[in-house]
Amino acid sequence: MVKKEVNKVKSINEESTRVFLLDKLICNYINAEWIDEKKSNLSQSKEYGIHPHVLTKIRENDGYRIPMSTLAIICFYRKIAILDFFKLIEEKYGTKINDDFVSKTKK
Repeated sequence: MVKKEVNKVKSINEESTRVFLLDKLICNYINAEWIDEKKSNLSQSKEYGIHPHVLTKIRENDGYRIPMSTLAIICFYRKIAILDFFKLIEEKYGTKINDDFVSKTKK
């Protein structure tokens, strides 16, 4: 019983989350194809109808577990159907798409 309690205690820095590979690829695509590094997060987040914090998470190396609702909003502002967006993802990353995940340590 003590062992279970010890396992539950983790420092915030040691906590990890899982980011599925597809989420990472989606974020990487948005970052590479649609995000302009010269523009601020604030201005681009307004262009895409999302909070600047969400854009910061998309720009991270491993991306994050992007909700479908956020993806739908971004696609709406880009004037692209979500189906067409996934076709773009498949064209770019087709052979890499699977249900794997990467462990990401929270900081």
